Parts: sequence; C-alpha cells; structure tokens
Amino acid sequence: MKRGLCLLVTGTLMAAMAAGCGGTDGKGGAEDGAQNNTQGNAQENQQEETGGGADGESAGNGENQTKEVIKVLSVGTEADQYTKTMRELAEEFSRNNEYGVTVEFELYENEQYKTKLATLMASNNVPDIFFTWELGYLEPFVSSGKVMSLQEALDADPAWRDSFLEGVLDYFTYDGETYAIPSQIAYGTMFYNQAIFEEYQLQAPETYEEFCHVCEVLKENGVAPMALAGSEAWIPAQFILQLTLGTGGAETYNAIMKGEEVWNNEAYIQAAAEAQKMVEKGWFADGMLAMSYDEAIMKLESGEAAMYYMASWDASGFVADSCPIKDTIRTFNMPPVKPEHKNLVVGSADTAYALGKDCANPEACIAFLKYITSKDWQERDLAANAKMPTVSVEVNEQELSPLVASITNNLKDASVYPWWDRAFGTGEGEAFNNACLAVFGGEEVQGAFDELQQFAESNADR
Repeated sequence: MKRGLCLLVTGTLMAAMAAGCGGTDGKGGAEDGAQNNTQGNAQENQQEETGGGADGESAGNGENQTKEVIKVLSVGTEADQYTKTMRELAEEFSRNNEYGVTVEFELYENEQYKTKLATLMASNNVPDIFFTWELGYLEPFVSSGKVMSLQEALDADPAWRDSFLEGVLDYFTYDGETYAIPSQIAYGTMFYNQAIFEEYQLQAPETYEEFCHVCEVLKENGVAPMALAGSEAWIPAQFILQLTLGTGGAETYNAIMKGEEVWNNEAYIQAAAEAQKMVEKGWFADGMLAMSYDEAIMKLESGEAAMYYMASWDASGFVADSCPIKDTIRTFNMPPVKPEHKNLVVGSADTAYALGKDCANPEACIAFLKYITSKDWQERDLAANAKMPTVSVEVNEQELSPLVASITNNLKDASVYPWWDRAFGTGEGEAFNNACLAVFGGEEVQGAFDELQQFAESNADR
C-alpha cells in the first residue's frame, strides 16, 4: 500500500475551469463510495453469476442484441442522479465504439456491492470492469492477481496518461503499476441552505468560532444546525476526520499514514471531543444515530436542517431539477479548530474503474475507460453533475450553476487527504470508523481511541 500520499489541489485546477483556460497540474482525492451511498436495493440479476456479472440494470442501447456485452459492476441505485448520467454515457459509447460492443451496468447499493465484489473475487469470477475505491481497498485484489495492470495501456497512449491531473493516479498505483482509472475528484464539504442562513442573518463561516456561532443561532431558532446519517459508521468518521485535520494538520495525518503516530494522540482526542460536544449541544438533527443517508438529505431539503456535511459527490442530486433547494444550496469548507491548519479537507480520487485480470476484451474495456475520462465527457459531467474532473478541462465558470461554482471555488488551494477506511482498508480503517461512531453515541472519547490504538498494535499488517 502507498503511504503518506496527499492530493494537493492548487489554483491551477481552478484555472482550468475559468474563462475557458486549459488546466495543468492539480491533485485531488474520496470515502466509502460515498457518492452513491444512497439507500436502495441492488438491481437483482436473473442469470447465473459469471465473471462479467449477470444482467443487472442495463445501460446499453439495446439495439443489437448480437453485440458482445461488456458488464460493468458498479455502485449505484435508481435513486442516484449519477446513475442516469452513467446510463447516458454507456449508451453513447455503445452506439459509437469501433469494437462492436455494448456496455451494461449492473448496480448495487454500497454495502451490497462490497459483498458482491468480494464474492466474485473469491470465486475467480471477476467482472470485465468493476468500480473500486483506492489504496487499501483495491490493494488486496491487486496482490492476489485478480486485477489487470493498466500501465501498458497508459504508456502506449501518452496523451491519455498525461491528461490526468498530477497525482490522481497515485492512489491506484502499486509497485509502479496503475490498476484503476478514477473519473472524478471528491472532497468533504459542508452543504448549506443559503435561504435559511439569510433568514437569520448568517454567513458561511470562515473560522471555527464563526461556525460554532452559526450552530448556536440556528439551534436557538428551532432549526437543526446539521443533518448526519449516523446509521453508517463511515459518515460520523469522515466528520471527525475532517475535525482532526483542523486540530492536528497534515503532519499528524501523514505520521499516522506512515505508522509513526498513535491513534489516541492529542489532536485526535481533541477533535473527537469537539464532535461529542456538538452532539451534546443538539447541533445534529434528532435521531442522528439511526438516520439513513437519504433521511439526512431529506432533512436538508425540507429545511429541518440548515447544513449537511458530505463529500462533493452528493452535489449531483442537489443540482437536479427535482431538488427543492436547488437554487439556494451552497457549500463551504469546514473551518479548522486551529487556524494554521486551513485548507485541509477529506477527499480523494474517486469513482474509479478497474479491469478483471482475465477480461475477455481488454481493448474495448480500456476504450471505455478512455471515454469516461475524455475531456469532453468530464466537462459535461462537471457542468451537469458537479463531478470534479480528473483530467485537464476547459470550462467557463460563468456557465456553471451557483452550487457547482461553489464547490469548485472551495477546492482552490486545498490539500486533500483520503478517508482512513480507504487508506487502511478493513483493518484500522473500519476500526477508526467504529471508534468515531462510538464517540457520537456517547462513549468516553479517550477510551474509544485507546481501544483503536490497541487494535492497531494487535494487528501488525498495516
């Protein structure tokens, strides 16, 4: 596993989105699949499981049933705005590719997807193309020889290889070989209803003290300051991780990544304690611990809650015409507890796809990966779904919706640090999530993080 990685998103990425200027260097990164972490049932297949997966929710054009079908196993539900985009993408590629293939997506809700993919990997029925997270999640599949290296394809097409923003492929590179291609950058941000803020004469906070003031004013006026889906442990964990970046900064994060710092360090204890104080003060909507992902979004959209901390991937739903607060939703980066740790955000390269080792038609599959990371498609995806590009693009910022412009502007000069459950996988990553959930549930902070550190010491394969 690669350690000590951080995607540094600089002003050059913003330049790529302003006044039609071409982009150059930039870096970026994302947690538990999150952009598609909405509730829903898997699209059940009707055929026997095979390496390509059985027929799931089709995203092909259905015109020529004799065409070879490429199956893409992916996270998603019919409730996702992004699902519609991927269907459109698959239909376009299926109509226009030179390989005579049809692309079809088989979709599963987040946790079901993990179980499905693990089952297929264990039985050596690896899909043609499959969605993956980075770092510690993908590494075991690569180590066991289940994933095709894409390095030869990248090197054979320097224009494609060099189109990616600096650093975005690093999260999917093991021993010098890249095994997956990310199609967006996602980072943690605070969505807020500007109309509610204006009603109580509030502005997006720039300091932690201002943030606390906003929460107090909202609470005093009967509005839940924040909505949070505590039913999924990674969601409270990403909030606390964001707070840790504001208490311990990059130095503490990188030291943990390298195994040079303990989990129960002072900065992490302070951050977790801050989160627990927020719970005790009633700054989260009632029922937070049992609240589902979709229910938290509904709290924001209904006006019951004024803010909602989540990764930028959720913007795709908020820009949809069906969103009741489409015109008033904006974002701000969570202010750090310590001002010197400004512009550090949770995030990563996201929505990545890899090829099974025994993929039947690698040329066509690689062509599809090139299609979803083409400049044209990434520009459209940014404008329509607020998906931050992984390649250099040309976008007139004035043509972006206020929400998309808000998300792109807040990424300026930010440094992006991956979720721990992606960096460390099912070991310490999940243990960190569970410790954070316990803190939100009222467990003593020091004890929760002492247990996390004990777990880390008892499991040497970091």
